Amino acid sequence: MTRVRVRELGVPVKAINWVRLHPGTLRDGSPSLLVSMGQDEGGLFVCDIDLLTAHCRQYSADVNGATFPTASFRSLNSGILYIGSAYAGHLHAFDANDPAGGLVDLGVIDSDLCSFPCGIDEGPDGSLYIGAYPGASLTRFDPRTGKFQRFGRMDPADMYFYPRCGADGTLAGIVRVVRPHVQALHPASGEQRALGPVFDTADTNDPWTENALKLVKARDGLLYIESIHGHFRLHGIAAEPVAKVPEPAPAPSLPDGVTANFIDEASAEFRRIRLTSKGGERRELQLDWQGNGTSIFLLHDGPDRKVYGSSILPEHFFRFDPQCSEMMNLGQCSVSQGEAYSMANLGGKIYIASYPGARLSIYDPSKPYRFGEDETANPRDIGRIDDVAFRPRAMLAGPAGKLWIGSIPDYGLLGGTLVNYEPATGRLVSHRNLIPDCSVIALEWLPALGQILVGNSILGGSGTTPRAAEAGFVFWDPVRDEAIATENFGLKGIDSVVDLKRLDDRHVYAIIIRKEPAAADGAIVSRAELLLLDVVGRRVVDRSDFGDEGWPIDLSLRQAADGWFYGACLPHLYRVAPGITRREIIWRTGIENSSEHIRVAGPIIDNTLYFATQHRLRAFDLPQAESTARRDTKTDGELR
Repeated sequence: MTRVRVRELGVPVKAINWVRLHPGTLRDGSPSLLVSMGQDEGGLFVCDIDLLTAHCRQYSADVNGATFPTASFRSLNSGILYIGSAYAGHLHAFDANDPAGGLVDLGVIDSDLCSFPCGIDEGPDGSLYIGAYPGASLTRFDPRTGKFQRFGRMDPADMYFYPRCGADGTLAGIVRVVRPHVQALHPASGEQRALGPVFDTADTNDPWTENALKLVKARDGLLYIESIHGHFRLHGIAAEPVAKVPEPAPAPSLPDGVTANFIDEASAEFRRIRLTSKGGERRELQLDWQGNGTSIFLLHDGPDRKVYGSSILPEHFFRFDPQCSEMMNLGQCSVSQGEAYSMANLGGKIYIASYPGARLSIYDPSKPYRFGEDETANPRDIGRIDDVAFRPRAMLAGPAGKLWIGSIPDYGLLGGTLVNYEPATGRLVSHRNLIPDCSVIALEWLPALGQILVGNSILGGSGTTPRAAEAGFVFWDPVRDEAIATENFGLKGIDSVVDLKRLDDRHVYAIIIRKEPAAADGAIVSRAELLLLDVVGRRVVDRSDFGDEGWPIDLSLRQAADGWFYGACLPHLYRVAPGITRREIIWRTGIENSSEHIRVAGPIIDNTLYFATQHRLRAFDLPQAESTARRDTKTDGELR
C-alpha cells in the first residue's frame, strides 16, 4: 500500500441542534431557565442559564450515542427536565434544584423499537409517556419507581409516534408519516383505537402537512383533534365531534410571567435570548455555551478553487482556502437549516440545494456574504424546487445551460423528481417517477450523446418502505427535456445507483447497490459494486465487488489530473486506473473505531483530496500513480 500523508485541517463548524428552551420554577420560587442542546462531537448537553450574567453551566449526557435531544419535556410538577436521546434511545433527567447531580441516565426506553425518541408528555399522575421511531412505539416511565412500561407499537407499519396526555387521563398520539392519524391507548387494558380521520400519503402521493391534522392540548387540559376533515374532543379511546377546538394551552413561562425566546433562531446561532416581561420590557442575554464540533455533510470545490462545505443540523456554510489554510464558518446559506445535499458551479456561482424542502440557494464567491431571500442577498434562498422533493441528492450544471437536481421525495412519499432550473429566467421544471416509485440520486453528463445519465434508487421519503422491485438508469435528453430510454445494462436487482463518473465519450464508472440472496441461507443481502459501463453499446465492460473491504461512500468518485479515479469507503481510500475497475487501497484509517471512519469525500484540488471524518476536515496528498496511460477497455460486452 502506498504511503500518503494525511493532514488535519481543523473543525469548520461548532454549532448545536435540537435546541429547546425550558423555563420553570425552583423549589424556593425563583425562576429557572434551562436549554437542551445537541451536537455531533461530545453528545447532547443541558445548560443551566444564569439569568443575571447569562453564563451557561453545562451538563453532558455522557452516554454513548446520546447525540441529539430529539424529545424533551420539563415537568410542571417537579421542575425536572427529561430528555430522550437519539440515537442511543435513552431517557435522561436534570434537576435544576440539585445541579450537582448532573444529567442522569435513567436507562433504555425500548431497545427494540426506540432509537429516536419523538416526544414526551406528562400524565395527571406524573407518569411520563415517550413516543419513538422507528417502531412508532409508546413507553411509560414512572419517576417514583424508576420503572419503564413498554406498550410496543402503536401502528403495525408506520415508524413515528408523538404522544400527548390529557388532564382527564386520556392518552393519544399522532402516528406518522405514511398513514397519519391519531391513535389512542387505554393504559390499564392496553386497548388501542384509531380516532378521527386517517390520511394515506402513499396512495394519494400528497405531501404530509401538519395543518391537515393536529393533536391539540387545549387550555382546559383536554385533547382535541383539529383537522381538515373535522374536529373532535377525545375522552379515553373515544372521540366526539365538536364545532371548534379551544385555544391551545399556553407555552410555559418563568414564574413572573417572563417569556424567553431565541433572537437568532432563524440563523441557527442560538447565542442570543430575549426575555420579555408581561409589561413588554425586554432584556437580552448573550450565552457563552461551548460546542465541540458539528459533523460535515458535504464538501465541494468552488469556482475559486477553494473548498466549500456544509455542516449537518444545523446547516452552516463554510470555506477552506488551500493557499493560506484559512478556515471560515460563513454561516447560514438556506432557510432549510438542515444540510446542503448537493452543490454545483455555473457561471461563476455556487448553487446549493438543501434539506429539508429541497430549497435552492445561489452564492457568488466574488461578492460580500449576506444571506437572505431578497434580490441582493448573497447567498440568496430562492425557495423550493418543487412540492415533492425533500432531499436534493444530486446536482449537475451545464446541459442545455441549466442546473439539474435529482431528489428523494418528502416524508411518507414514493417517487422522487428530476428538476431543471434555468438561471436566465428563474424557471423550474419538475419531472417525477422517471422510474415508478424510484428517486433520482446520481447524475452525469454524456456530451458525445448529448444526454444525461440518471441513476435511480428504490428509496422513497423517510418513513416509507420501498415499493419498486428494482431501480436502474435513465438516459435523458436535456434539450427536449424528456427520457430517451430506461436501462439496466443487463443487471438484475439494482437497489440504487449511488455514483456516476464519466471516463470518456463512451464509458462511465458507476457504483451500484444490488440485492441478492446470500449463498448460505438464501437471506437477501446488499452488495456494492464498481462498474465500468459502455453507454453506447449498453454493456457492462468491467466490474468488481467491494465485498467485505468496506462500504463505498455515495458520490465519492473523483478523477485527478493524472487520469486516475479516486474513491472512498468508510475505512479506506482507493484508486482505480482508467479503463478497469480493480481497486487499489492507498490509505486506511488504521483504527477500528467507527468514529474515525471517512464520512464525506470531497474534491481534488492541486493533487490534494479533501475529506471529512465526522466534524473534522482532513486532506491527503495523492500518491504518484505508476502510469497515467489509460488501460485498454473492452467494448465487446465480455466481463473481465
